[in-house]
Amino acid sequence: MGITRRNLMAAASAAAGLYAVPMIGRAQSTKLVFSHHLPTTHVGHATAERFAEQVAKGTNGQVTIDIKPASQLFNLRTSAEALQLGTLDLCWTDLGTLANWQPQFGFISMPFLFTDYDHVKRVMYGPIGEQVVKDARETLNVDILSLGASGFRVFLGKKAMANADDVRGIKLRVPEIPTWVEMARALGTNPSPIPAGEIYTALQTGVVDAVELPPDFIVTSKLFEVAGHATRTHHIFTEVSMMASARKMATLPANVQKVIRDSAVDSVQNVHWNANLKEQTAAWDELAKRVKAIQNPDVASFRTKMAPVYDSFAKRGGAKGKAWVEACQAAAKA
Repeated sequence: MGITRRNLMAAASAAAGLYAVPMIGRAQSTKLVFSHHLPTTHVGHATAERFAEQVAKGTNGQVTIDIKPASQLFNLRTSAEALQLGTLDLCWTDLGTLANWQPQFGFISMPFLFTDYDHVKRVMYGPIGEQVVKDARETLNVDILSLGASGFRVFLGKKAMANADDVRGIKLRVPEIPTWVEMARALGTNPSPIPAGEIYTALQTGVVDAVELPPDFIVTSKLFEVAGHATRTHHIFTEVSMMASARKMATLPANVQKVIRDSAVDSVQNVHWNANLKEQTAAWDELAKRVKAIQNPDVASFRTKMAPVYDSFAKRGGAKGKAWVEACQAAAKA
């Protein structure tokens, strides 16, 4: 199920539409720092390495990327903050993190907003995504080189959860993120924001009855040992994107910026997207072998409970956030 750097590079070479980047002439050498929170075994780190190789090749070695993985330099939130301040050049982070400063970006993780990955692609790589990228640059000085996918989250618990009625009254572990806590309350559960490192014990001892997490985290953490039912709700989509300091990008020659942007798009939208989707699918399949899994729950019953969550977000996210949510909903029908 794990994806090695060798496998990633092989997949990349076979991918269609690889970007041909222009070589640049002699210029002063530049080193850019790329910080991220992921372990070196994660597909995101391998993608960052591929991106660095493409940039070096496309600039004749004049631009190099120094990758600092596993929160050696910054974590998810502080990376995004450092981009805004101009004290970091590049990182993996997400729109949900940017929502700490501009709440409208939280639209991406609204519960039961997306139906599938094709729906996500229509949003990310269409007019909505273009608006988001423009807004991040103008409001936060963050240059989103490419929006990307992390995956959908699923439920894991002590009992079957086929519809919204099945989860009423349970103790549900959720991250301490306002929208997600509101989702838990709207479903009639008792939200329990327990740290990730304590989830296994919390399920084992009954501190919580269920969790909602990406399937790969469930499998690698062996949470199936202490909870025997999984539901493929795909209730929240999580995105991870390659971002840069807009201030730093503005100091680079136009042809160097093009190399960086084209390399990011190729690495994120072709390589990372396909490798990550393969890994997430494999993780769910593995989970389904180990527990009683519900592949097709009554998603509509869950979605009908979400009105209070959307109303609350509309107040936080303002006109922009509300408009982006509505555009996402319209894109589901495209």
